[in-house]
Formats: sequence, structure tokens, C-alpha cells
Amino acid sequence: MGKKEAEVFHKQAMSFLGQGEVQRAVEFFDKAINLDEDFFPAWNNKGIALLELKKYEQALDCFEQVIRINPLDRMVWYNKGYTLFMLKKYDESVTALDNFLYTYSKDDDAFYKYASYLYANGLYHLKEYDKAAKIIRGLLVKDENFVEAQELLDHITKNQE
Repeated sequence: MGKKEAEVFHKQAMSFLGQGEVQRAVEFFDKAINLDEDFFPAWNNKGIALLELKKYEQALDCFEQVIRINPLDRMVWYNKGYTLFMLKKYDESVTALDNFLYTYSKDDDAFYKYASYLYANGLYHLKEYDKAAKIIRGLLVKDENFVEAQELLDHITKNQE
């Protein structure tokens, strides 16, 4: 048993996840990880499944494993930043999201847009209003219908008055 079997369990877990059977998916991700503890796709996807279950601390542990195994994985920094944001660890969230934004070159896609929004939201919670406002204004230039960004800018503006 090893990597091939781990891949089979991972594939089954992804199927369960796609069917909305999140807890069952976690069980199969665990089976894959038990066979190959360095199989980072299973760690990452288990973390995503745990996010769906709102088990943020456990999800964070999974993303830390991905970083240990494959620190150059860009998406794990997004996942970690999002998770830290949900845990209200804004300083750490901003750092992780900054790492993602620095290494992720597709500034026109949804991940970059939402990561930028979370980054600005983290800065807002850290009372760095000017930096947050600048980022949000940039997002609104690209997408004037980004409702969450407009709402955050309204909050920032109220706090700057």
C-alpha cells in the first residue's frame, strides 16, 4: 500500500465531496493520508471539506501540513488566509493572503479578487483604514458591482470620519 492506493481514496473522497457528503469525504481523505502522510492534495482537500463543516482549527492544521510538504503551493496560502480570517486572526490572515497575492499572478480571476477583498477586510479589522480603502477602491474600479467591497468601503469611510 502507498501512493497509488492513497490516490484511489483521494479520488473517492473528491467524489463524496462533489455529492455533498462532506463528512464521508473527510473519512476518505483520512484514509489517503494514513497511506501517504505527505500526499498534500488530500491534506488540502480535507482542509477545504473541514471549512465546509466550519471546523476552522482542524482545517488550519491541514493547510499547515500542505505548507510543510509543499510550501510553493500558491492556493494553500489563500486557504490558510481565509481560514485565519474566519478565526478572526486578522494579522496572520493578512500575512497569508499577502503571500498568496504576491505569488498569484492572475489578478483578473475570482480567487485574486476575493483574496484582495479578504486582505482589505483584514486590514480594516486591524484599523489600517487607508491601506484597506486603497485596495477596495482598486477592486471597485475593476468590478463596480462587487457589493461586499462597496459595503466594506462604506464601513471604512465611516471609521475614517
